[in-house]
Amino acid sequence: MKRPAHIQPLSTCRHRPRAAAFAAPLAAAALALAALSAAPLVAANPDFAGIWQLDADRSDSLAPGRRAQRQQQPPVDVELDVSLNGEDVVMTYTMRRDDWPSPAQVTQELITDGKPHESPGLQGRNRTVRVKWRKDKLAVSYTARGPFGEFDVTETWQLSKDGSELQVTMHTRIPDRRPDIRKFIYTRATTVQ
Repeated sequence: MKRPAHIQPLSTCRHRPRAAAFAAPLAAAALALAALSAAPLVAANPDFAGIWQLDADRSDSLAPGRRAQRQQQPPVDVELDVSLNGEDVVMTYTMRRDDWPSPAQVTQELITDGKPHESPGLQGRNRTVRVKWRKDKLAVSYTARGPFGEFDVTETWQLSKDGSELQVTMHTRIPDRRPDIRKFIYTRATTVQ
């Protein structure tokens, strides 16, 4: 008596190896496509765009040193114009101080592919920057040079829940020193200077 095909051992089925050879690449392709479609799409956050004003009273100073030594006299007024170029971010800083004859301006185009790119720093020196969108946050990392040698900086840019503030957390790691963490708060500018 012959057994029905559905209960025959797999080794007796003549077409099984050929079917498996055909199905394996299709299964792999289907799994790869499913993994890609399930991955979250990371895109530029359009709410970053606009003109922002540094809230100096709620932000740490850019001056070197610990918190007690961070007061600048006279203070620097910082205006930040953020625009998006596809997924990339263009930031134009305009800095004013009472004792400066004219405003200083620096423009950075941050390419958000996570690869190293040259970009000007606020002190005018070029630096190698890696930038990537991580969900709705912008992660920026670079190595800078100061009086103590080279140090690594990581910045995280994110909007407040209501979108009225652009918050920047800067982590600086200097060899043989404690990490330095500073926060900067930008509010949407109501008037452009």
